[in-house]
Amino acid sequence: MLNKKDTISYLRSLGLSHDEAKVYLELLKAPASHLELARTTGVNRTKVYRIIDDLEKRSLVTARTDDRGTLLTASDPATLEVGIVNREETVKSQRQVFQHLLPSLQALQQNTNNPHMFSVQTYDGTDGFKQMLWHELKAEGEILIFGSGSLESLVESHRWAEKHRQRSVEVGQTIRELINPGEKIDDFTQNDDFVAIYNRRILPVETLVMQHQVVLYNNTVASYWWRDGQKVGVEIINKMNAQMMRQMFEHYWNIAE
Repeated sequence: MLNKKDTISYLRSLGLSHDEAKVYLELLKAPASHLELARTTGVNRTKVYRIIDDLEKRSLVTARTDDRGTLLTASDPATLEVGIVNREETVKSQRQVFQHLLPSLQALQQNTNNPHMFSVQTYDGTDGFKQMLWHELKAEGEILIFGSGSLESLVESHRWAEKHRQRSVEVGQTIRELINPGEKIDDFTQNDDFVAIYNRRILPVETLVMQHQVVLYNNTVASYWWRDGQKVGVEIINKMNAQMMRQMFEHYWNIAE
């Protein structure tokens, strides 16, 4: 049986706040009044009223009022599944809208094949890096990387990084990466299929020091900077700039080992 801390954590993953989970657990043990819940959970009484209102709307709590006052009771825990089903339906609906809307939005987007047109997008933090990495999965053909650090360095999660590598395999990408000596190059992934599409060469620091990561794909040059707890990403989408960076990459690739 789960302890209270783990149970609250799981309830939070199902959409309850920390205090909502505490109140709900107390009501599963026994019916109680608002005042009793405030005393047993340590949650402010005024906040308990708001929490109960929210839980009632989600059918997780029922209230019975008589001449002795209001008594609150937790519903069958199986009711939690209703919230999951509702979210699944919402996501399904959003996916359908997205697929219908995407062609129209893409038609409105500026033509990035025009060598004189460009756009710049900036991103912050780990979530911003994940968004940039998701864009990389839209690459047509080969991805070229001036490397510094690993995917784990960018997103701070080996599990997420491995999922991204598997997705790269699934969409048929090939990857070439230049790294400086000292970067971890062995056993960075357990995905043999990814290893098959990945090739790297080592470039001495005397030739080029790579202190942040630059990724080239399509007409995009994506740069990732992370130092001293800060994470900033930039995507420059321009055909001529991407072509120039590819030429630089090929030059260094040919002299690397």
